[in-house]
Amino acid sequence: MNLTKTAYYKASSLLPMAISKAMGSFTTLLPYHHTVSDEFLPHIKHLFNYKNVAQFSVDLDFLLKHYKPVTPADIIKSIEQNNALPKKSFLISFDDGFREVYEIIAPILEQKGVPALFFINPEFIDNKELFYRCKISLLINELVKHNQESAFANIFYDALQIKNKSLNEIKISLKKLDQSTAEILNKLAVKINFSFDEYLKAKQPFLTKQQLISLHKKGFFIGGHSMSHPYYNKLSLQEQVAQTTASCSFVNELLSVNNCCFSFPHTDVGISQQFFEQTRATIPLFFGIQNQKEELENKILHRFNAERPEVNFADQVKGLSTMMWLQKLTGRNTVSRKN
Repeated sequence: MNLTKTAYYKASSLLPMAISKAMGSFTTLLPYHHTVSDEFLPHIKHLFNYKNVAQFSVDLDFLLKHYKPVTPADIIKSIEQNNALPKKSFLISFDDGFREVYEIIAPILEQKGVPALFFINPEFIDNKELFYRCKISLLINELVKHNQESAFANIFYDALQIKNKSLNEIKISLKKLDQSTAEILNKLAVKINFSFDEYLKAKQPFLTKQQLISLHKKGFFIGGHSMSHPYYNKLSLQEQVAQTTASCSFVNELLSVNNCCFSFPHTDVGISQQFFEQTRATIPLFFGIQNQKEELENKILHRFNAERPEVNFADQVKGLSTMMWLQKLTGRNTVSRKN
């Protein structure tokens, strides 16, 4: 996190919670995570940080003390009735369908009486395939383990065509790869004698169909997150719609429901108005990541990243509430789309 944000959150910590709640009371707080774990997860750790169990529990206690938990059904009903979100409330969600959802996160939420929404990518369910971003993290992990071996690093320099040779440049180059260039990851794995298939089989990092059914029966909500987690800005409108509707069809059919919500993989920035015109009739609610901005005309709610261990969550909420109030005051609290 940069120094400006750090200073902002530090200043926000001085704000009394009562004032912060008043500033952000007009909407529903929408924190999102990917996972929670006390363990080092090599398929995730080099992509982003995540909170441990104790940190996550403290965050939930803070939310429960100051806000009321609501469900996606509560929000949909509220929007249908008066086009407003439940005030002084929160809905927590998790992306990508990692197995910690079932083993760690859901039991904590259930114990505390907190509903949640878990977004999944059907192509990874039952551990049929390893997400290419997880492959990036695993390769970086292997690189770190062999960081004193120049011959090992040279394999990456050659494959990625890196001229300014440094381990940091390798990491940067790997993280720039997307679905269209992901085959390089498989070739690199072969060259360094690392098996993605063996890792997938041994670690089983994603949820299974039976776990999804069990979570649904416990009262949790399951949503779509695209089939294979691509960057939507690299897809045609037709492909965007297909990825979206197919992932929600998977959820609806598996759970015998018709209320699958959807969160955009990576980001919703750049999604056209045409996309919503073609999909919002069949999907009751969308989720983006533009920090609590408003866009109810497209039935989309904008979440904020709550899994930064380096940031005190109470300070983050105070800072976010202040930002929301200022944006609303200055008319910069909405999202507009282009056709």
